[in-house]
Amino acid sequence: MNLIDLFHRKDKILKASGSFSIAVTKWGPDKWRSILVLDGRSSFSLSRICEVRRLKSFPREIGWYVGLRANGSGEYGEIRVTLQNGTEDIAVWKVPFGEIPVPIALPWPVDGRLITSETVLNVSFDVPNGRTADLFVHKALDRSCILNFATGAGIEIGPGPKPQVFQSEITSVQYLEEMPQDRWKELYDRNGKYGTETADFSKYIIGTADTIPAEPQSLDFIFSSHVFEHLANPLGHLARWHSLLKPGGVVLAVVPEMHSTKDICAMPSTLEELKQEMAGGLWRPTEHHYSRWLKLRGSARSINAVMDNNLSIHVHYYDSVSISMVLETAVSELGYTSYSIVHANNHKDFYFCLWK
Repeated sequence: MNLIDLFHRKDKILKASGSFSIAVTKWGPDKWRSILVLDGRSSFSLSRICEVRRLKSFPREIGWYVGLRANGSGEYGEIRVTLQNGTEDIAVWKVPFGEIPVPIALPWPVDGRLITSETVLNVSFDVPNGRTADLFVHKALDRSCILNFATGAGIEIGPGPKPQVFQSEITSVQYLEEMPQDRWKELYDRNGKYGTETADFSKYIIGTADTIPAEPQSLDFIFSSHVFEHLANPLGHLARWHSLLKPGGVVLAVVPEMHSTKDICAMPSTLEELKQEMAGGLWRPTEHHYSRWLKLRGSARSINAVMDNNLSIHVHYYDSVSISMVLETAVSELGYTSYSIVHANNHKDFYFCLWK
């Protein structure tokens, strides 16, 4: 679970007491995203934990660590993790921590029937006066590790007003959007948050991900960020993209990790479902996709209303395991040769490269 994301968007399943902030912290050779515990008696709780997909297998650890910021004093704090039904503690884990971070354990009860819709996970800290603790959530990934492959002639799909691949001596890129600048602003940027009005759309072409206006075997790369999860029939898209790539060309993608976003209660999309969509020649989200998304979001909006407005939704849900099955299929059945996945536990997204 990505606590950074929950804190950042003030998710309704999270309640916090005390003083916290979000930071990037160096730990060993790596940069980590962390929650800073600034108050010696801070705590937070998570509700609806029986619905969270990542927790349904009762994992002992989920990649969180806690440690004091170094000053060499030798002091210790204490963390307490409690599962509660109302005011009753049904399981408790507590441990002291110092300047060397320790993993946080989840104290699942032996009797799993005790975990109900009312069960709350509570995490509380006892930090020495004047000290700050880091709750390490995930290593920080750097997108440059895949963007470095975006050379030659390529397409960036769905960049909105903020593309990530840029023209250079070794890169020639066009940007593909489904709608012109004024329509994009009307649908997604009425408050000007993304700077659509001042963005340069002169290098943009209008089209969809399944009908990229490019000649066969003309592209060295196809890049997208937070687009792949919006596509119905992702295998069909990969098949069409394969035909556009030169030999040795690559699909590069940044994809939300479902366990670390608003999709934490979703089921991963199955390979069987994706193959059925490909066999059926499906290219646009259906009523089933919208209904599933509305239920997951707890939205009271009608299916007709969101479909009539062509609302952009997460059509499919992926984690690093399920995406590997998609990429394996691309290699075994669609003509690609190899792939790689860049992933960090609890990171909000992961990256993949898929080579022709």
